[in-house]
Amino acid sequence: MKRSKLLACLLALATVAGAAAAAAADHPLVSIGLGGQYWLAKDAKDALDEHGLGGGNLIVRIQPIAYLGIDLRAGASGVWDKDSWRYRGRRYETTATFMCCPFEAGLVLILPVADRFQIYGGGGAGYYYYDIDIETTSHRRGHSYRSEWHDHIDLEDDVGWYALGGLKISLASHFALFGEARYTATETSLKHYDGNKIDCSGAAFQVGFMFDF
Repeated sequence: MKRSKLLACLLALATVAGAAAAAAADHPLVSIGLGGQYWLAKDAKDALDEHGLGGGNLIVRIQPIAYLGIDLRAGASGVWDKDSWRYRGRRYETTATFMCCPFEAGLVLILPVADRFQIYGGGGAGYYYYDIDIETTSHRRGHSYRSEWHDHIDLEDDVGWYALGGLKISLASHFALFGEARYTATETSLKHYDGNKIDCSGAAFQVGFMFDF
């Protein structure tokens, strides 16, 4: 009885291993993905009055061997805050935009689990460019005259790191959907003043599509 159970387990493992090997043998050399992301930055609520940053990422994955990928990633995530007030008969409206643009490189380990499914995980380092842009407009009711001006606040850029795990589902020979969860460690501060740090470290969730070549 024990031998039959052991034999059944070995056959099952061999079947899974064979399917994974077959899937790995036909791996793409390059994949290009585009995803939408929501980033739960740590200080978003306190410093930016929002729960997180929304944006997207471009992913270029080079896969020299079946189980290893080299990821090159670039994107932009941000949050927008609007305010309005009146002063001496004029109405003023201000839009403040906080942006983080990461440029990242890393490695992922890839495990095919079936013909159409892959799980992957890894991490790397990145350069994180930060920016705040403030646009203010003013106008008086009943008048066509309108003025507009921009202010720019310099923020410190940062070198940080990230770790991620994901699932890729192939829908056609060169097209797939993917979803991933990641953690990014990065922060910024006002460039010409001490203190006032904004910690953007936190988890993020991304879904998108990928083309395989």
